[in-house]
Amino acid sequence: MATALTVILATYNRRPILERTLDALDAQSRPVSIVVVDDGSTDDTWPWLETRAARPSGSRLRIDRQDNQGQGRARNRGLRYVEDGLVLFIGDDIIAQPDFVAQHLAAHADIATPRAVVGFTDWYRDEVRVTPLLQMINTQGHQFGYAHMEPGQEVPFTCFYTSNISLPRHLLGDAPFDPAFSEYGWEDVELGYRLSRKGLPIVYHPGASARHLHPMNLTLVFARQRQVGRGIHTLLRLHPELADSPHLAPPSAPRWFPLGKHIIPPLVPLLNAIDQMRAPLSNRFWHRILMCGYYLGLAEGRVDR
Repeated sequence: MATALTVILATYNRRPILERTLDALDAQSRPVSIVVVDDGSTDDTWPWLETRAARPSGSRLRIDRQDNQGQGRARNRGLRYVEDGLVLFIGDDIIAQPDFVAQHLAAHADIATPRAVVGFTDWYRDEVRVTPLLQMINTQGHQFGYAHMEPGQEVPFTCFYTSNISLPRHLLGDAPFDPAFSEYGWEDVELGYRLSRKGLPIVYHPGASARHLHPMNLTLVFARQRQVGRGIHTLLRLHPELADSPHLAPPSAPRWFPLGKHIIPPLVPLLNAIDQMRAPLSNRFWHRILMCGYYLGLAEGRVDR
């Protein structure tokens, strides 16, 4: 397997966190090339990137920019700068551990057949207040599903997390992320599905560890769940066979939803305050709250079509 590795990340209006993300990549135990695509930021991201790339130590950093078109198209643009070797996709708020790149390289070494390697991404616990809800979404599948993944084992296409995943460049083609996705979510899952159908295994390697510096709370997570619900219509339009996939939520809302959609949304601010106090509410409880947001978005997306 090739040992060259290039990190690709898209960014939008996150200059202070992006700086820390790039600092962590510069501090890796193995030198790494980096491609950053600015997705139409309106803050000082682009001039800051130009300055950073011009530094003597910035020779491994390549930068580009586009009008705001979404992270999928930005990643496609970044791939233009990579001809071979391994590609490692991360988010602009992912702070890599010092051996992050070395761990990804090791997971691909001496493997006869290509694979995608998904690493472990925890919260940046020094600065992110990790409540029971945030712990749940990081492990039970609403954001990441690490509680259901075993080291060294294959995982389903829904675990193709572009916050922390590497694979050979030649498998991706020119524009692997479908531009049909305009909102948060699904463009990475859709790519993972197509690659898995071609026989590419996705393998979990927790040693490739990073931390997610993105403060969240229930209000933000609930809104994101609505986005995810709206966006799944695009996924199912491209792949209608996934409507019956056991790896996705059922297309029909549960029996409690007609009542829950009126009760749960007004309670979100109160439940957010309760979660901030780290009240020990069950994962099952939080799952139902978040699925309400998902099915609200699913209904909204159906109306918008």
